Amino acid sequence: MISNERSQIIYNDLIKGKTINKHSYVLKTNELEENPLYNEIFINFDDYRQLYLRINYELVHKNSSFFFIRELNGQEANEATIKIQALLIIIGRIVTEKGYLFDVLTDYRAGIGLADLASAASEERYSDILHTCKLCLSRGIEEEINNHLITRSIMFKNSRGYYVLTDAGRAFFAELTRE
Repeated sequence: MISNERSQIIYNDLIKGKTINKHSYVLKTNELEENPLYNEIFINFDDYRQLYLRINYELVHKNSSFFFIRELNGQEANEATIKIQALLIIIGRIVTEKGYLFDVLTDYRAGIGLADLASAASEERYSDILHTCKLCLSRGIEEEINNHLITRSIMFKNSRGYYVLTDAGRAFFAELTRE
């Protein structure tokens, strides 16, 4: 049976473009834990799927690790999607160029620091991509990451202040880098 309290939280998150990840990061303990909102949807998936279909959305369960909604008959790639993809591609390139293992982006105890991101974002090859995607025009890279990745639960900041991909972030990143 659907929980009224949780369904309202889920709706508010999904309608704002957030993902509901299987795991959530707890800043106080610097640990990942099972996300009760994910479990709520997972257990009642058919009911939630029907609920969102009635309001013209498809509830998508991706890689058995997160949920999101997309508008039925909506555009596949909108401006927000393009900004998310651009940021993920740039972050991936920075990690590679710095010689870090990809695990740095996925290990909740590790992550990539703002200094690495900011210095790379100021390089012409990255600033061209950012400006073409209407990113970092009046805001810095930190604010863009916060606005497009953290608020959508694609990344989070760990207790050290480093950026880490969530379950959804890993899946989106894998889609971008799939050959």
